Amino acid sequence: MGRISLVVDDEPAVRKFISAILQREHFQTVEAGDGAHGLRIVQELGDEVALIVSDIHMPNGDGVAFAQAVKAEFPAVPIILVSGQAERHPEFGFIRKPFLPSALLNAVREIVADNSRTVPANC
Repeated sequence: MGRISLVVDDEPAVRKFISAILQREHFQTVEAGDGAHGLRIVQELGDEVALIVSDIHMPNGDGVAFAQAVKAEFPAVPIILVSGQAERHPEFGFIRKPFLPSALLNAVREIVADNSRTVPANC
């Protein structure tokens, strides 16, 4: 089974950019334009979601609230927040916009590795 990543951003060009980077790393990507839509997707896909990359500042639910809601239901899902303005949030991975593809991939590798060390094997 392929790995599914969810990309949540209100800017279509940014979603496509992030999705293209993740697809090169063999993620199947699903996109959402805001946190409310993203949460519905996560609830539908459940444990199939292997990674979430979300903007922080969006209409219809900010990225931090979205990420916290996901973690409450699916604590094993690694989440990376991206923003051009916000500060790092201690519960989640973070990269500042604009970023190079290599910065995103480094953040993905780091958070996936960290998550696999901290999640019990039966999750």
